[in-house]
Amino acid sequence: MPEPTSTKKIFWGMTLLPAWWPKKWAAMEHFSVPRKNSGEINENRKISLNRKQKIFFLDMVGSLVEAGIPLVKSLQLIYFQSRERAVKETCLYVKTQIERGNNLGSTSRELPRVFGNFDCAMFEMGEATGKMGYVFVRLTEKEEKMQEIERKVLGAMIYPMAVIFVALLMMTGLLVFVIPRIEKIYLDAHATLPGLTQGVIAFSHFLRDYGIVTVIGLFFAGIGFKFLLRQATVLFVVDRAILGLPIFGKLIQYRILVSFCSFLSLLLASGITIHRALEIVSSGLGNSFYSNHIRGIIGDIRAGRHLSDAVGGEYLEKKMAGEPTDSPEMIINKERLETFTVELSTSIKVGEQTGSLSNMLDKAGKRYEKEIDVRVKNLNALLEPIVIIVIGAGVGVIILAIMMPFFNMAKVVG
Repeated sequence: MPEPTSTKKIFWGMTLLPAWWPKKWAAMEHFSVPRKNSGEINENRKISLNRKQKIFFLDMVGSLVEAGIPLVKSLQLIYFQSRERAVKETCLYVKTQIERGNNLGSTSRELPRVFGNFDCAMFEMGEATGKMGYVFVRLTEKEEKMQEIERKVLGAMIYPMAVIFVALLMMTGLLVFVIPRIEKIYLDAHATLPGLTQGVIAFSHFLRDYGIVTVIGLFFAGIGFKFLLRQATVLFVVDRAILGLPIFGKLIQYRILVSFCSFLSLLLASGITIHRALEIVSSGLGNSFYSNHIRGIIGDIRAGRHLSDAVGGEYLEKKMAGEPTDSPEMIINKERLETFTVELSTSIKVGEQTGSLSNMLDKAGKRYEKEIDVRVKNLNALLEPIVIIVIGAGVGVIILAIMMPFFNMAKVVG
């Protein structure tokens, strides 16, 4: 991420830029965006930022606004400083909408590929309280935290996936180019082939005859699966199954819990009600299984229950008290306790009793971050020998299939 410029440089840059680039400045001042009722395509829907660009945008705007520079002037300066086209388009659009009298909260909702519901809610809160600089700083911290967590999770997966990919290429090369030549030698020698060798040769024929067709079929199957994921039922099943994956399931769960705790803590600290905060968090977790549970939790809270009870604390208390827990309601409560963990339910309970719910959620999120660090380190140590054993076994089977007929022929000669 580009390092933010000092406030002094920012001030002088904002003062001198109009004189250096009058034509660009004039174009910036008179930039216009088609209105929604003009019948034209909403170009704002095409504007998107990746995470690195978004962090740069939020960090720069936050630094400028915190330094006392108006939002419109801040956007103008970032427009000239950035070399990223997407960042420039975002600055232009937001500036134009604000100059038309729209607020940042409503404008951000018109950029769904740039800002999520969480960002929009924070902007609305910042405008209502006059703390826009604070909002941009906190959003930057949130994005940097999510980026760091994603890097850790992906970093744990890249090494084994890369090794497996190279091993598959190597075994495919053996099956497609080496095995056919070995097969010809055996056919010329009229050798009797063991079952293992015949199986490897049959698989080699399949790859040579139908390998390309298989790859194309898998490609279109992937596209079809992507379209299937647009169905809410299918997406729910897949999101739930992902959490049950061996080794990686817990890692994904903790990443979601970090987002849940961090987002909810920040929203509650900003003065947003628990119902609205949970609705915003639900749409920003990226997992429909968790979102479904959160919608149920919102219903329970509206019915008068505490958050700690709604996330599974009620089941835990009845279990510890020896009371019956086989009712449909308690079965759902038990699933929520497994989904949100006992530790989080306990932390929320303490936060509710002491009036420090936001602080306890923030601490819980940091605990899950540390747990991710530990699991990532253990994951690397665990996967390396497993991958080596699996690859060694695959290559060993191919080599054994090649050598077995030689051993049989040697026995016959002997």
